[in-house]
Amino acid sequence: MDKNKLPILSTVLYVIAGLLVVYSIWAAVYSANYISTMMQQGQLAFSGNEFEIISFYMSNIAQYVLFAITLFVLGRILLYFSFIEEEEELDESIEISSTDDDEVKVLEN
Repeated sequence: MDKNKLPILSTVLYVIAGLLVVYSIWAAVYSANYISTMMQQGQLAFSGNEFEIISFYMSNIAQYVLFAITLFVLGRILLYFSFIEEEEELDESIEISSTDDDEVKVLEN
């Protein structure tokens, strides 16, 4: 039996999602260092600025994580539908070959 292959587009979506996850981690580390440096220098206090700090993290990280999740899910959906199409094609070819075998048996009799 043939080995199931990943569709190229699905693989591309997985790679892009992985790159976005790596970038999100890098942005999270950078943002955490930036906020901690600002607090150490006394330019920023956590109390009273919770919304601004969380908003800073959300604007630098959250959108890339959501894009990565979306691309990963799209890759899974594409993978799922490609396997369904392969199964349908296999079923059709089995039906055609069984019909051909029946015709051959009739011709032999």
